[in-house]
Amino acid sequence: MSGGESVKVAVRVRPFNSREKDRGAKCVIEMTGAQTKIHNPETPNEEPKMFAFDYSYWSHDGFAEDDKGILVGAPGSNYASQDMVFNDLGKGVLDNAFAGFNCSLFAYGQTGAGKSYSMVGYGANKGIVPITCDVLFQTMNANDGSVKYEVTFSMLEIYNEQVRDLLQKNNPKGGLPVRQNPKEGIFFVQGLRKTAVGSYKEIEKRIDEGTSNRTVAATQMNATSSRAHTVVTIQFDQISKNDLGQETKKSSVINLVDLAGSERADSTGATGDRLKEGANINKSLSALGNVISALADLSLGKKKVMVPYRDSVLTKLLQNALGGNSKTIMIAALSPADINYDETLGTLRYADRAKKIKNKAVVNENPVEKLIRELREENEKLKKLMSGDALPTMEGSSGMSPEDIAKMKKQMEEEIKAQLLANQEAMADMDWDSKLKQQRESDKGSDTGKAQMESRKNKEPHIANLNEDNQLSGVVVHFLGASETTIGRKDASPEPTIILSGLSIQKQHAVVSNESGEIVLKPGSAGAKIKVNGVPLVGSRPLQHLDRIIFGSNHIYVFKNPVNPAAPEGTPASIDWEFAQKELAQAKGFTSFGSSGLSKDQQRAQDQILELLPMINEVNAVSEELNKHKAFEIVLISGAAQEGSNKETKTMVKMKNLLNGNVWLWERGKFINRRYVIQDLYQRFLDGDEDVLKLPKEEDPFWEPAEDVLIGTANVFLQSLAYALDFDDKITITDFKGNEEGFMFVNVTPCTQNGKALQDEDSFVEDPTELLGKPYHFKVTVRSGEVNKSRYSKGLTVKYKYQNESDYSVSPTIKDTLSPEWNYSRVISIPSVSQDHLDFFESSSIAFQLYGTQVESEADPRLSKLTTKELRQMENMNEQANGLSRRQTGMPGSEPSDEMTQLKSELVLMKRKFERLSKKEARLQELCKIWSDKPKEQQEYDGFYRAVSAVAHSTGTKLKTRVQMLNKLLKGANSVQGNGTVVKTTKDGKKVEGGSRACIVM
Repeated sequence: MSGGESVKVAVRVRPFNSREKDRGAKCVIEMTGAQTKIHNPETPNEEPKMFAFDYSYWSHDGFAEDDKGILVGAPGSNYASQDMVFNDLGKGVLDNAFAGFNCSLFAYGQTGAGKSYSMVGYGANKGIVPITCDVLFQTMNANDGSVKYEVTFSMLEIYNEQVRDLLQKNNPKGGLPVRQNPKEGIFFVQGLRKTAVGSYKEIEKRIDEGTSNRTVAATQMNATSSRAHTVVTIQFDQISKNDLGQETKKSSVINLVDLAGSERADSTGATGDRLKEGANINKSLSALGNVISALADLSLGKKKVMVPYRDSVLTKLLQNALGGNSKTIMIAALSPADINYDETLGTLRYADRAKKIKNKAVVNENPVEKLIRELREENEKLKKLMSGDALPTMEGSSGMSPEDIAKMKKQMEEEIKAQLLANQEAMADMDWDSKLKQQRESDKGSDTGKAQMESRKNKEPHIANLNEDNQLSGVVVHFLGASETTIGRKDASPEPTIILSGLSIQKQHAVVSNESGEIVLKPGSAGAKIKVNGVPLVGSRPLQHLDRIIFGSNHIYVFKNPVNPAAPEGTPASIDWEFAQKELAQAKGFTSFGSSGLSKDQQRAQDQILELLPMINEVNAVSEELNKHKAFEIVLISGAAQEGSNKETKTMVKMKNLLNGNVWLWERGKFINRRYVIQDLYQRFLDGDEDVLKLPKEEDPFWEPAEDVLIGTANVFLQSLAYALDFDDKITITDFKGNEEGFMFVNVTPCTQNGKALQDEDSFVEDPTELLGKPYHFKVTVRSGEVNKSRYSKGLTVKYKYQNESDYSVSPTIKDTLSPEWNYSRVISIPSVSQDHLDFFESSSIAFQLYGTQVESEADPRLSKLTTKELRQMENMNEQANGLSRRQTGMPGSEPSDEMTQLKSELVLMKRKFERLSKKEARLQELCKIWSDKPKEQQEYDGFYRAVSAVAHSTGTKLKTRVQMLNKLLKGANSVQGNGTVVKTTKDGKKVEGGSRACIVM
């Protein structure tokens, strides 16, 4: 595609958000002119990675808000405002549109990186889409009348490979079909509403309408707005007369695309899911990446490159924009925070690839009469073909069976139908004036209604929705001014005042009463799920200004009371989705949210908890509604309890079978993938597909084959090895919540290469550096254990790794007992001890992981009679009755059980060292006594000095200092007291003083 025009690429970095400011996040992005640099926070001394784009927009800092609420650059700053971005990018789109070229503008980046701000804007800071539309009509209105302009607007959303028309409240099951125009080869959405618009206000109204429909549908379908692509298409036609007096039409299609969040396009962990092909949620973004790569290869001159447009709905619809007749711009949104380094680097690389694409755009100009005539003639031909007689009979076709002929005939009929539909839509689009008149008739009164609503919001108590996308928050408003307002499903009788649908919404869900200005909320029926400020609602509760309310699983609202705007103390001035999610997390026991000074590991865990909590609530609700007998919860797995070399705290999801107690731990990515399959399953159920209740277990996203489960871990710290001492003790097995699950006996002892324990007293070393450069062997023995829960008696196995070993050492599986005797040993050999080995001994441990065998056992008959909802309630009550914490309280980072184990290990080491040194001391005392008992004439000082030195120096040169230090550390413990006198305990319990250490001091 040499000779074409390259795709223009811009990148833009946003300011820190409130969460990043609280944490003291560091900015990893640096911009100079069109160049962007990104610094790796893990390797600060490394050179930054550099990228060059058409534009690099610095919107991170250096700005202030003017009296209109618009963010403008401070004097001397290089801040890129919304106007600057429009002047560089939006104006180019408009200029090309007036010239008759197709134009496309994409926004790409991870969720929360600022895509929507650049595209749509927020408040007074309007983005590229509204400014482009506004300037488009300003330019049209300045025309001298020689050109007639026709503007048509459409807005759609692609979620999970389904197309939804956002200008219609109701869409068909499975979404609108995507067809291909056989003549032109381009794809189009059949049945998509294309609205004629005659002013910027009318476009603004359509955008508001689309946003409102998107919000309501997303809540009802449990869809996550950040995972949906939004495509706004503006068809811009200019009709004028040429020199011959013929009417010609210059057409331009403007595509404005806000892509889904990119950070989960290839979620870690989903690759191992048996149902990974079942979820289409990531299909569009990964297909888009493949298309961009293939187009870049073509632009670089590579031959025989197949561009996979057909791989997803998104790439089909954007075929022309990406690699055909279009002038295309991409704006990539960047997060500045060090915690998002990996995702931001991925975005920069994606944008860097896109700038290599070249397109050949041409002016779309044709005589109007010719276009109409050709369409009519073609339609007549197609109708004749559809009559049946004109279709080829294909009789006597060589080698074709009657079935093949019928199949080919059917295919031809479908192609003719598709062409006919495409032509009919094109004909309808030409009657723009009547479409505009019809639209304005239907819009009458809507402006008044909007003004009335704004007025009521300032006077009446109401609830407004919260959404993770700020653009979608406050779109749905329900007023609570009546004496009684009922909330529930539309199939309730009588019909509720406020109709909600979706997960866990009951027919009579809630009742709101207005008693002399006091707004009181109470459940409408037993078991109705309602939370106020993160806490379940069990009775009546007066609502206060800015209270957060959750109905069911995913209808989140903020209560606003302009009559009494006094909020409870500590309530922030504005409430957003993130605040509501933090509040829920705190109510569930995750207590460190909002704390400053969190490590990067803790920040990542916090982000993932906030991300997963609403999904967990949703999947649990689906499990209850479809009666799947499964419960889900978030668990934090400490670094010490993990497999592999990555020792960061891991956020995982536990699925539990409530009938037989089997559990599974899923990676975050696997759960996210599985959740999309569950969403799809539930949508089919809502659409009336009863087959979802009879799925084979292999296709059921709630089913998983039984697998070994991690019961808990026990850590053995290795300081003793640095002094050639053994470790032998009972160590506690704890699960991910810190609950004790049992214990095991483990021995770690220095040995010979053959595994024989060292007998020589002088194998003990006073200074670990004495081991450097020498071969070293030690034996690890897992002897036996005790496990608390009887359900694990089906089989118990221990796994562990030493340092960076790739494979696990795995003990035999001991069955039918809770007191396994493994007696499993192995010798670990180090050819030459290095400082890294000593550091590992000093600061690290071996994590022994205890696994239990699970089988698909029959359910308890008593439990089988209960519903999933009843089983979950019983599970919660049992845990509370047992006094168990439902979740790890607080953020990861401090592991109390690990600290106790390490302290115990250090104490054992101190005692062992003390025992060794005590033996040396006893020998020295014996030498002193022998020398003092000799007659003075036989007391040979040189010989005595040599004997004492030999004993003292056999454990290094710091004997006296070490003994004194250990005496202080173990003061009052075991056999040491006061001034260092050795105390021995006789069989009858009496304490007898031994000899003093005076000679050692001498």
